[in-house]
Amino acid sequence: MARNTEPAWLVEINAALATAVADVDPALWVYGYVRISRDEKDRAEGVQLQAKNQVNHAARKGLPLARIFCDNDLSGADADRPALREVLPLVTRGPAKIVLARDVARLARDYDLGNELMKLGRDRGVRYVFMKDTEYDLTTGAGRKNFMVKVAEAAEYRETNTENLLDRMTEEAAKGVMQGGARRYGYGKVVGIHPITGAEILDRCAVREAEIKVLHEGRDRVLNGESQTTIISDWNARGVTTSAGKMWRVGHFAETLLMEAYVAYDLGEHTDAGGRRCECLNNPEGNGIRVHERTGTRHRAQWPAVFTRDEQDAMRIALRAHRRETDPDRPRQRHGEYWLTGLVECGGIWPEQAERAGQVCGAWMIGTVLERKGKNGPIRQRRYKCQAKDSKKTVCGCGRVFRDAGALEMFVAQAVIAEYENPQILARLDRGNDHAARIAQLQQRIELTTGNLDAEADRRTEALSGGGDEYDLRVIDRTITGLKATLKTLRAEQDSLRSVQALAVLADIGSTPGELRKAWADKGPRWRHEAAARLIEKVIVKPVNVYAAKWVDQNRKTWRFDETAVEVVWREL
Repeated sequence: MARNTEPAWLVEINAALATAVADVDPALWVYGYVRISRDEKDRAEGVQLQAKNQVNHAARKGLPLARIFCDNDLSGADADRPALREVLPLVTRGPAKIVLARDVARLARDYDLGNELMKLGRDRGVRYVFMKDTEYDLTTGAGRKNFMVKVAEAAEYRETNTENLLDRMTEEAAKGVMQGGARRYGYGKVVGIHPITGAEILDRCAVREAEIKVLHEGRDRVLNGESQTTIISDWNARGVTTSAGKMWRVGHFAETLLMEAYVAYDLGEHTDAGGRRCECLNNPEGNGIRVHERTGTRHRAQWPAVFTRDEQDAMRIALRAHRRETDPDRPRQRHGEYWLTGLVECGGIWPEQAERAGQVCGAWMIGTVLERKGKNGPIRQRRYKCQAKDSKKTVCGCGRVFRDAGALEMFVAQAVIAEYENPQILARLDRGNDHAARIAQLQQRIELTTGNLDAEADRRTEALSGGGDEYDLRVIDRTITGLKATLKTLRAEQDSLRSVQALAVLADIGSTPGELRKAWADKGPRWRHEAAARLIEKVIVKPVNVYAAKWVDQNRKTWRFDETAVEVVWREL
């Protein structure tokens, strides 16, 4: 194991100790050991105080303290503490054989580790001297017994504290209390200043309006098709920081927006472990979700929600759309600029020299830019083109069909808008997307199944510890397997329904033709893609002499475009 790195304050103490014992026989040296479990302020104040007391204790008792080893913010149940693993080999080899600690609990709060320390005393002559406890003669049976009793008491104290802490955390979760730790973005309103320290006093559940506006901005921009990089670059340039006052990063942005704590509680009534109505339901409706990580249960929180469930699911899908697709058959949007990417298919014919000569190409067309010289300077044309070879130089399409992106997108947009303005289409979409009740029902079944699974796991533990027969264990194992399979099925169905709901929000088209046309003009390419994909299976672009064709759109703009060479394949609703 690598040598433990000592903090500066300990280096100074150990330098003074080394000077003091320079003329002392190394066989008489004493090594000190200090440890504290939780250093919440990260200032090492507890271990510094222990070290200071050890130096004073050694001076009073005339002990030649040669060096102090320190494990800060580490549990006594952890047998692999760096400083402990450094000092034990020293006293095992000798010549120094004495370890000084405040009490037994500083060395061990674990039975196996205590047994290891006891054997070092019995077999290798190691001695443990304590400032707040007696010394145990580990060469005798009575001494070893008393030492292990102290280790057991220390372990029991740790386990009791842990159980009490877990019980308190469960109670707080059931009340919807916000977890400790760093301030969550959007919450932690300043309600005062500490009169002594000058630190801000926060109401952790009260919102910070400015940050809530930032979260809503992030939601709207994600749903409009902007990437994480675009959004956080803008925020960082504007001086919008995280809750820790740092710059936003890709990944952290998505993690923040997708935190379940921001979602309005929509899981219905539920009971606590005693079968009573859960206390969290007394919190106001419209509040967020408090997730109890240890049990996986969800409660209505004490803080206001920021998003609806559908909005967050829509953001998850929109953010996922900017990742590199795992399906090579569907290309992703190029920087979000070409919103028909993944919908446009080449209808050209493979040339005679190709392996598939005479067949329809069927490859997906991708967005590209063609730059050429013009009378008034360079001309930049956006196009959808059938790609002849992919990045690996493998033939993937005929490469013979292209179409002006602006014209094709305008043509498809007009067709989609006209279809959406059909009342029958709107009615079918609304009926198909109303899954809120079923999602809530599935959530209740998931929580019930999770509770039953936990209960069966506890039964299995009891059966193993109590020496249960093989038949009981087989029955319990079969029950656990069945519950896990049921849980997987329920979650899969819930995720599927939430994806449908999310796509409906992501491509929300409004309730009137005017709202739809305004949204189409204002929203981003990702929104247009999802709105079109709800109705369109694909758009087939066939080869044609576009330079001889003309098409006038609804805005009376003339394009070099032949609408007869484009086929829109609609979905069956």
